[in-house]
Amino acid sequence: MTVVNYALNIALLALGFGFVIFFHELGHFLAAKWVGIKVEQFAVGFGSAILSWRKGLGFTTGSSGKRYDAMLLEEQSLGRELDPKRIGETEYRLNWIPLGGYVKMLGQDDIRPNSEVSDPRAYNRQSIGARMLVVSAGVIMNIILAAAGFMLLFSLPEGFRAPPALVGGIVPGSPAQNVIHYVNGKPQKASLQAGDRILYYDHKWQHDFTKISLNAALSKEGAQTPIHVRHVDGTEESFFIVPARDDGEGKGFLSLGIEQPRELRGPDVGATGGLQEGWQEMAPKEAGAVLPGEVITAVNGHPVQPDEHYKFVRELQDSNGKAVRLSVKQADGRPKPDQFVQPHFRLPFGKKDLTIAGMAPRAGVGYVDKTSPARGRLLPGDMFVEIRAAGDPTFSPSMDELKKVLNKAGEQNQPVEITVLRGDQPAGPFRIIPSIKVARDQYGLNVGLEVDDKHAIVASVTPGSPAAIANIPRGATLTAINGKPISDWFEVRNELLAAARAAPLKPINISFKTTTGSGAAQLALSEQEVDWLASMRYDAAALALHERIEPRKASNPLQAASWGVTETRDFVLQFYLTLRRMIDGSVSYSNMMGPLGIFSAGTQFAFKGKDWLLWFLSMISANLAVVNFLPIPIVDGGLFTFLILEKIKGRPLSPRTQSIAQVVGLALLLGVFLLVTYQDIRRMSGG
Repeated sequence: MTVVNYALNIALLALGFGFVIFFHELGHFLAAKWVGIKVEQFAVGFGSAILSWRKGLGFTTGSSGKRYDAMLLEEQSLGRELDPKRIGETEYRLNWIPLGGYVKMLGQDDIRPNSEVSDPRAYNRQSIGARMLVVSAGVIMNIILAAAGFMLLFSLPEGFRAPPALVGGIVPGSPAQNVIHYVNGKPQKASLQAGDRILYYDHKWQHDFTKISLNAALSKEGAQTPIHVRHVDGTEESFFIVPARDDGEGKGFLSLGIEQPRELRGPDVGATGGLQEGWQEMAPKEAGAVLPGEVITAVNGHPVQPDEHYKFVRELQDSNGKAVRLSVKQADGRPKPDQFVQPHFRLPFGKKDLTIAGMAPRAGVGYVDKTSPARGRLLPGDMFVEIRAAGDPTFSPSMDELKKVLNKAGEQNQPVEITVLRGDQPAGPFRIIPSIKVARDQYGLNVGLEVDDKHAIVASVTPGSPAAIANIPRGATLTAINGKPISDWFEVRNELLAAARAAPLKPINISFKTTTGSGAAQLALSEQEVDWLASMRYDAAALALHERIEPRKASNPLQAASWGVTETRDFVLQFYLTLRRMIDGSVSYSNMMGPLGIFSAGTQFAFKGKDWLLWFLSMISANLAVVNFLPIPIVDGGLFTFLILEKIKGRPLSPRTQSIAQVVGLALLLGVFLLVTYQDIRRMSGG
């Protein structure tokens, strides 16, 4: 996508937000006009008017209110009424704070809900039913807009270009790797597989990957949820899966631990998840194994089609850490020299450090972001030999140790000295200040970390683990397992697993060397540790591949309408469910977004194309309907609640009660606004 298209999509996003708000206020406006209420202002935005328009007066810079009032007084001095056919009673205005909008009706005041106006066309003079209609009309219009937006989305010539409900990859230790399969009434552990198509989740048909993510996020925590899949051979199976949180803190949304499907062809330059401009300086060489326009035709000599990404994943898992050979056809149709992709251990589910029998490999550099203070000094493929902070060295740090040292130095704005292994030669020390906020309460260098799986160096040992019990020291280099020489962590994992399976209860002999000499230990693996060794998976994160897309397109207007209504209903129900989850504590309030966060997220969808922008705005319209109809004073739902109470009691609540409730509601909304804005700023700045 070009810069011009990016700018156009951002402009469309801003206009889209404005239209969603406009449509909401249009509902109030039309309902008020229909029941005969005098509407004084129809405004988009808050604060002073930038521009206004009034029938008979045309456009005015600022508000036309003074001109209108002067004409009204002049007519009254002559004993006449101002002719509404000549001069309109409603001012349409664009205000300078673009954070909402409002319809100002005669006799209606949110802060003073019981204000009285004697004019028969005043809001307060209308019946309860008429006022209920006016109050709820904005929400109704947002629901209509959302359904219409989704209907239009599924009617587009290209459809909704979404990733299909396919399993692209499995995160080790995730719910997807630990599904439950009942055989003769007895539970057995199983795993989803790359290439599986998820047909139903919790008995609901899964149209695309977005549905899976949303439905999993709002599942009941700890509950076995039914999932029905079709394997690549056409057979179908049903399992039960227990979604879990992958944030490591227990505050994020539930997920299944599956990755989006890819195609075996090069990505678009600049696309989300694809190659970025200047990638050569930021990513390892193998990131360019398949460039834009190129297609993988064979993996390890086995012919593949672009939609057979699962075959590549299988070859990775069967590689035992050996490089995978790719045959690639260039954009001009000519074959490219064979490309080799090095597998790496996939980090476990739950943002945990990768360990083998309690031994953590040392950290390495996967990529260097263009904003990193280490750019030009650290390179992809570097392995951390030493990091020195305030004169205190840490040798061969694990990922967890490295993050702690960087964070402490970053908090104090102090430099660290880093020495790395580059190829076979040391490089550095490099003096760098870890000044980037890379995560919540975490400073760093804004580099992608990976484990050094090429050197069997024990960076750290988890207390109480098999390695700790065997007294394998930190900093040791493993040299042999049961007498068989090993040189990297791939061989460590494979030999430990083979030995444990061959003799489950027999201790495994480990040979190692340290700076003081050679040593040996006997390692006893628990059943749980053997299961983890078996579940470890490889990936090729450096290799950028094209996102797989299967357009979701309605075959006729009736189907588009049905899908539009269903999609709107699902988003409304999911929003209410999210609120309930936040109340019971199973979803953290830190996941909420304010205007800044929503706009930032919207830009990401805008970059993906106009169909994703339309999807996002339709979702926002549905969510806005829910937010506006919550029973909170000052918003539509609160006003509607007051009207219900008035109907029950036979009279309105006292002016004092309503005024206090409105002020409390306003304070609550302001507090929430400040909280989510603070979170948005932290999130956007890396925190």
